[in-house]
Amino acid sequence: MNKIIALTDYKKKFGSKHFDTPYRSGMDKEKLSNYFNDLGYKIEFKYLSEVHLDDPELKNTNILYTSSEDIGYRYKSYIEDIVFGLELAGAHMIPAYKHLRANNNKAFMELMREAKEITPYLKSRVFGSMADLQMRVDTLTFPCVFKESEGASGRGVALVKSKEELYKKVKTFSKPRNYFEDLKDYGRALKHDGYIKESIYRDKFIVQDFIPDLKNDWKVYVFGEKLYTFKRPILKGRGIKASGGGYDNYLYGLEAEAPIGMFDLAMDVFNTLDVPHVSIDFAYDGKQFYVLEFQSLYFGTAGIPYSKGYFTKRNDNWEFIEEKLEIEKVYADSIVAYVNR
Repeated sequence: MNKIIALTDYKKKFGSKHFDTPYRSGMDKEKLSNYFNDLGYKIEFKYLSEVHLDDPELKNTNILYTSSEDIGYRYKSYIEDIVFGLELAGAHMIPAYKHLRANNNKAFMELMREAKEITPYLKSRVFGSMADLQMRVDTLTFPCVFKESEGASGRGVALVKSKEELYKKVKTFSKPRNYFEDLKDYGRALKHDGYIKESIYRDKFIVQDFIPDLKNDWKVYVFGEKLYTFKRPILKGRGIKASGGGYDNYLYGLEAEAPIGMFDLAMDVFNTLDVPHVSIDFAYDGKQFYVLEFQSLYFGTAGIPYSKGYFTKRNDNWEFIEEKLEIEKVYADSIVAYVNR
């Protein structure tokens, strides 16, 4: 039987699952084992801390892994080190390390989208400091959308209407200043002629073009040949944000009224990224689609249990299959299909 290794965190958590039991425990590992076994694969769970890069068993082995949304993404940084190290050592990481780097890192996600030429997308600029922004602010068009690089569920997203409002937003979201270090840096400027002080605000962020008059967006999960979708209205009091509005307020499956062409575009993004599964946020202004964001691992899966079924393409037509499946089944099918490809 073929073998796949799955890496868990220190709590033995693997992946993301809505309605998991116990709370925030991830996917059911026993169910995963059974579903992979049905497909001819034995899955072996290991802690990330058990990994040794000189282990010959890991070379050319298919390895799955989890991510983390811990406060400050401190443990996620550790996961990134392990996954990148394994990739450098010759393991076949699923998905590749770059997708972990883009997970809840909107700055890198935008750069990755540009490099992979994932279109159509909104024009976005990535900045690493207030100083970077000040050098390029005259190239921006207002109103525009400000996004913190880290975060999910619409956190750290706001509409800004002027240069002054954008500067204020950057100052507000940046981490607290270290006044002692700022004072030392001021001293360097006094002591060394021509020395340029560090920018006080050095947290990366994104500035994105604004689409006016949107009433909603759509989220699409692509798991191999199965597509789940739901429509997210922009609720009163949430500004421009559709995400984070509460899953009971969304419309799923056929009720989402997906615009014609959106599923084909989702498959184009999926194939370009070369991953087993992906979550994509789409906007549609009545004429053109926009890919707002994407995540290739550790994304929310509520659209699966909330939906009565999924879409799949048959004879060049998208058909809705009314079938309730567990996330573990959908996940295992997508991984094995990807590995077999």
